[in-house]
Formats: sequence, structure tokens, C-alpha cells
Amino acid sequence: MSVPTAHAFGSALRPPAEGECQYCGSHPAVRTTFQSLTSIAIIYIITTFRGWMCRSCGLATYRARTNRTLAAGWWGIGAIGVPILLLIDRLRLRKVLRLAPPAPTQGVAAQLPAPMDPGPPVLRRPGAIVAGVVLAGWLLLIALIVWAEMTTPSFE
Repeated sequence: MSVPTAHAFGSALRPPAEGECQYCGSHPAVRTTFQSLTSIAIIYIITTFRGWMCRSCGLATYRARTNRTLAAGWWGIGAIGVPILLLIDRLRLRKVLRLAPPAPTQGVAAQLPAPMDPGPPVLRRPGAIVAGVVLAGWLLLIALIVWAEMTTPSFE
């Protein structure tokens, strides 16, 4: 989706500036980064979303990126980085959550007419279910290996 330019609407509108959300144009906003990780076999891709975000748009971006990582990060070598990336993004979210609720800024032409809806919490999204199943599978596999080692007779 392209951002409307001031030229398209006359000189009364301008693009979002520092301190205004790049998505909805609201203020206050903070400059932050959120990432997601997709991993398949030996290939992994880290996607980065960086810019000025208000509280609602930042929380929506965080939840979407975290859901993506939880659903798609476990299927290859990149799984090693999933816990690290989740922790880093959670730490980055703190400064977004400290912001006041977004207020519209007059005269700003932004991508969205209003702040994004953050949607359901991360643990109520499909990615959390996938991550839970994968982690339960790993724990079961480890338990089976330990049990097999303990019940196998030694030939000493």
C-alpha cells in the first residue's frame, strides 16, 4: 500500500514525521524494531520491521511478528535463534508499552486512517499452539531417549 503524498491531496497534508507513527500518523510514537524468523532446513530468514510506531501499531506489529516466529521458526537450523529473537523483541516492546494511547495528528497523510488493532494476545494465536506442539515433541523425544538409555542393559 502506498503512502498518499502531500501533492495528491494538496499542500495541507504531509507524511508522518519523527515522533509520529509511520502507519497511522498518530502521536506519541517511538522508533523501534521488531523481527520475525522463518526457518526451513538449513535456510533461515529474519524479517525486520523498523520505524516510528505508536502504542497500538507497535503492539500489533509485535504480536504479528511474534506469531510468525512461533509458527515458522522451528523447522530448521534457525530454531536455535528463536528464543533469542523472542526475548529481544519482548525487550523492545517495553518502550512501546510505555507510550500513552495514540492520538491522531492533524494534517498527516499516513498509510492507515486509524491505529492498528493489536488483535488477540500472542498466546491466543496459532503460532503459540505450533510452538507448544513442537516443544512438547522435543520434550517427549528427550524423555524417550533418556528412558531408553536407562533401560538398556549395560555390557560392562
